[in-house]
Amino acid sequence: MKKCNRTAVLSGLVLGVSALALSTGSASAQGTSLTFVWHAGTCADIFVEIANDFPGDIEIVPALVPYGPEWHNRIASEFAIQGDGFDFAMWDSQSTAEFAGAGHAASINELFDRSDVLDASLFPPASLARYGEYPDGSGQYWGLPINQDAYGLMYRRDLLEDPEEMAAFEAQYGYPLAVPQTYQQARDIAEFFTRPDEGLYGWGQMGGREYDFATTASDSFLWSFGGELYNPETFEVDGYLNSPASIDGVQFYVDMFQYGPPGSNNWGWDEINAAFQQGRLAMAMQWFYFNGSNADPDVNPHAESTGFGVLPGAIGRDGLFRRQFSVGGQGVGINAYSQQQDAIQEFLEWYFQPEQQQRYAAVCQTGLASVLESPEWQDLNSFNAAFAVALNYTNDYWHLPEYNILLDILQEEVSNAISGAKTVEEALTDAAERQERALVRAGYTIGESEAPEVPDTVISPVGMQEVEVLTFD
Repeated sequence: MKKCNRTAVLSGLVLGVSALALSTGSASAQGTSLTFVWHAGTCADIFVEIANDFPGDIEIVPALVPYGPEWHNRIASEFAIQGDGFDFAMWDSQSTAEFAGAGHAASINELFDRSDVLDASLFPPASLARYGEYPDGSGQYWGLPINQDAYGLMYRRDLLEDPEEMAAFEAQYGYPLAVPQTYQQARDIAEFFTRPDEGLYGWGQMGGREYDFATTASDSFLWSFGGELYNPETFEVDGYLNSPASIDGVQFYVDMFQYGPPGSNNWGWDEINAAFQQGRLAMAMQWFYFNGSNADPDVNPHAESTGFGVLPGAIGRDGLFRRQFSVGGQGVGINAYSQQQDAIQEFLEWYFQPEQQQRYAAVCQTGLASVLESPEWQDLNSFNAAFAVALNYTNDYWHLPEYNILLDILQEEVSNAISGAKTVEEALTDAAERQERALVRAGYTIGESEAPEVPDTVISPVGMQEVEVLTFD
């Protein structure tokens, strides 16, 4: 688990200070085609559009697949045969350990050494770590941050800022109606706006069994309440995943479904967007990736009154406030078996220049520090400034080669808790036992420690005495 919370994500580069020039020593590839794998979507589309303007004699060929297991499996299956059916790929941050640990990904450190253009200083240190480092803390990189993402909050400003609603809320709950800073406040606001007779509900969140839908959402609650997925030093899961604090967080997540439309416990990102755009939700947790469409009046009839912010945190059972949520997005990694290493370097040297990254960042979230911190980019739309702050509070799954096995177990058991087939405590305890067995089968030795009531206090403490208030215009 790589914790990047509270780390300064922007590295201090200023847009325009270090305009890059292509090295005259870059490899020349005449008539070369480079194939990449990614999931289909807006960011893949803009990447292809930009790549088509590459001035060299290299054709970029997309091999796009649906978001979810098929995307991961397309990459993993080619690596399994040590094939060169693609040259580079965009994969989830959690997959880096799997692909790099097995020797399938080419070293980015070696790319930095060869290149006169690409260098680690171009990227926020936390972003390099988040999207490409394995093992954690090693300084060895296997991917570049090509598409950063994080969970965020979207809400209806016309509802939360309506004077009559504000007066009624304060009369009922005893404090002013505002964008929630804690999940406890979010629960009150969600309850207040849940009006089934009016077709309005207070809260939307993902809960589907597919891929990582339920766990990216529930983990955000688990971490904010002081829970942890495991102990990364001893590989203990039992006592950490099912700690009292972890149970508190996932229980709060499960309880929030009562403030969503019927059936929302099976939703993915698409259903959240649809419900919000239809005016059925007062608030929703959603990836920043989708804010472009939710801020577009041609797509979202409520775009002009939609606000974007950072997800709440929570006051845990130890009285401390924490704000942590799931990181999203992808790094771009190079297939170690590709025969086109020089051409890949030449293309990436061009693609990660500010001119191309400014075009990409107008639609999606760049990993280039000089663009990320520029006032022009942060003022470009209604959510970029919130995104730049959100990156400071992200957390991630296990950075272990066994990620997919651990994910499937947790997805299944959290889904059991959502459906009521098991209590939250039963589901997390069963998940912990199953995951430890999986780790033992993979060759890990499970250590022994005294698991605390609030694991965050010993793993990577972020608890604060006071609630941290984040606001955005």
